[in-house]
Amino acid sequence: MKKVSLFVINFCLAGLVSVSANAAGTYYTNGAYQSPQTPYGQSAYSTQRTGTTYSANRYPTYSGTRNVLGTNVTTTTKQTKQTTTNTTTKNQKGGKNGFWVDAGFSREVAQWQFEMKQSGSLLHYDNIDWNVLDINAGYGFNVGKTAMEVTAGFKYGFQSGESSMVDDDITNGGYLASLFCESVDENGNCNGSKDPILESVGHALSVGKSDGGDMMGFNIGVGLTDIFKWGNVRFTPSIGYRYLKYKLETKSNYGMVVDTAACFEVNGEIQCDPIILFYDSKGDVITTNLERENIDEYLSVPSDAQHVGTQGTYYFQQPGVSHSYEVEWSGPYIAMDMDYLINQNNSVNARVELGFPGYTSTGDQPYRFDWAHPKSVEDEASMFSAFHLGLGANWVTAITDSISLSVGVTYDYYTVSDADAKTYLNQSYYTSMYDELLKEWNDKNGESGEAGMLNPKTGDGRAIAIKQLESECPGWVCSIDSEIESFYKSLGVRVGINAKF
Repeated sequence: MKKVSLFVINFCLAGLVSVSANAAGTYYTNGAYQSPQTPYGQSAYSTQRTGTTYSANRYPTYSGTRNVLGTNVTTTTKQTKQTTTNTTTKNQKGGKNGFWVDAGFSREVAQWQFEMKQSGSLLHYDNIDWNVLDINAGYGFNVGKTAMEVTAGFKYGFQSGESSMVDDDITNGGYLASLFCESVDENGNCNGSKDPILESVGHALSVGKSDGGDMMGFNIGVGLTDIFKWGNVRFTPSIGYRYLKYKLETKSNYGMVVDTAACFEVNGEIQCDPIILFYDSKGDVITTNLERENIDEYLSVPSDAQHVGTQGTYYFQQPGVSHSYEVEWSGPYIAMDMDYLINQNNSVNARVELGFPGYTSTGDQPYRFDWAHPKSVEDEASMFSAFHLGLGANWVTAITDSISLSVGVTYDYYTVSDADAKTYLNQSYYTSMYDELLKEWNDKNGESGEAGMLNPKTGDGRAIAIKQLESECPGWVCSIDSEIESFYKSLGVRVGINAKF
């Protein structure tokens, strides 16, 4: 049975904008409304609010000249409303030299899917819930008259609760199941049948539970801050590198496998019969329903048949780990950040990121004859072969002059269309089977040797098939180019806190 295997970046957008708290909201003084946008004089005032005294230096006024991003900005004690707004805009993180750090918690819901083009097999993990912790940092500086910022981030997530896995070899095709022949006649036919039956299409469906997965990612980037503006919106283009890895496992897997014979379509409905084997009294296979030439023979039972059985049709349960996949998306990106100032304390930011990563998926799955679980499959696509779209938006509000709170949403979509696939076969399984066949052959044919067993007309079809497999898969690794289509998508809600120094 041949099986070849085949998205969660939280951009931590809150870290891109931190609002300067030159005013801390709306207050009421002695019953009279005092707008926070009205300049305060130098005379002190105070008001009692939940036990805290506020004084004039809470809302500082400026005189003289201060340098912001290499541009001289002159303000006086008699600031106007517009001057205050402009000054606040330039005090946003990224519009000022210095260091900032941001940390947050996200709840993300994700799905990962991959499909094999040749067999049509489709596997997907649905409703994956991630709890994600992240920390990000950046440093703004000037190079001549150009304002720049270097950023870096790290995230770690763990799977919360259970999600479902569906491995579908029914709706999108099936798998190739080898029917080894006991013998091949002089015309090259298997077991004397009119047509060779070395391969048939099998179908399977299994459903399991996934829990205990984890994910990890990091990113680095550099951007040009305040490079251009439109009204109160500041745009910051950047480039960088992003890496994401996640691991998912399947437990308590239940499935059904059917090796199908004839399929019939009536009024648009398709029904397929399983392969049926007819045995004699010694337990040897007399014939199968695949070999019957007409409908009467197909439906009848041979007169010398003692009992019947099915070929490769069975139900199974796997209480332990049946599937395990580790997936990586990594590569460069370009991004655009947009910051919109609402007032001195509140702002909204958004980000659009386009990435061009590579893709690697390493799987351990139960579709081997021996049901063993070493490395089973590996799918790869080089950098720039995959695509990543990242979107995000945050509302940011000041808590103090240097600390801000953010609430936002993120969306990520990774996809690859032509990843190459490798299947790692168990060499010892096939070689031990081959050695047994050779021993049986020699015992039965008077030590005629391997050459006779591999004779294409009179040899043992099972041995011939094993040798053919070894030839087609050098080193017992089968490779198929441009075989895998895969995508990963996630939607998250994040709460973060930002501090600047």
